[in-house]
Amino acid sequence: MGEPSVAALFDRLRSADPRSAWRDFLEQYNPIIYQTARACTRDEDEAADYFLYMCEQLAKNGFRRLLQFRPDGAASFPTWLKVVGRNLCVDCHRKKHGRPRPFKSVQNLSGLELQVYNCRCERGLSQQQTLEEIRATSPGLSLSELNDIESRIQSFLSPRQHWILSMRNQSRSNAPILAAGQDGEESTVDVVDPGTNQETILLEEELRAKIQECVGTLPRDERLLVQLRFEEGLSLEEISRLTGLDGPQRVHRRLAAVLQKLRAAISQPNNRKTGSYVRKVTQEAK
Repeated sequence: MGEPSVAALFDRLRSADPRSAWRDFLEQYNPIIYQTARACTRDEDEAADYFLYMCEQLAKNGFRRLLQFRPDGAASFPTWLKVVGRNLCVDCHRKKHGRPRPFKSVQNLSGLELQVYNCRCERGLSQQQTLEEIRATSPGLSLSELNDIESRIQSFLSPRQHWILSMRNQSRSNAPILAAGQDGEESTVDVVDPGTNQETILLEEELRAKIQECVGTLPRDERLLVQLRFEEGLSLEEISRLTGLDGPQRVHRRLAAVLQKLRAAISQPNNRKTGSYVRKVTQEAK
């Protein structure tokens, strides 16, 4: 979705009945929101909590936080959304586990220096992630300036404080394993189970591809229900709150109808194994 489409979507969110615009937003951007949540924790349950918290906060007060994005700003909307999402994940974590107080020795640093301290020392972000986040509010920050700020921060920390910070980061270092991808971007490394039969892996990939193809033919609102339930792992009550459907029971009925439709589309004579897989998913959805 390009920037003009973002502006059009925001106009619909400002309308008297923004529910369809919110569903379109979730369908378009829930992969980015969920990837942001997964980048903050290895724990799938906690990632689901982060995802739900981000969605609730973005929708809160008439989408006030979401509508703060400026299409003419320095960052693209996906980049801006990732930065806002990471901040919301930190807020969610603090609500659950409390907020560590900065050491007294760094409390007199400037606002920008404290931002860098929080990103690099407290949260353990990479330099690239730190630049990306801080540039949303300070677009002129360069890598060399970031290095200078880090050097200044390090000079204020004692060896004991360095050790405390390293222990803090180690205790919460449950982010997915990252590796450099194309154009220097970070990408998640998926480790294949060596005990899994290669033929089984290929079959599962074929089944997933077929299911994904059939899901792609669903109307937007039905596709969103499938994504929220089976890709993001949200409960029926959580989906009800996010989509505006009237209660978990209605979500369940809608999902059952969608899964029945998928079963009919997939369970052709040459797709019996795939149909069995969807029947299994249907049972798990109940």
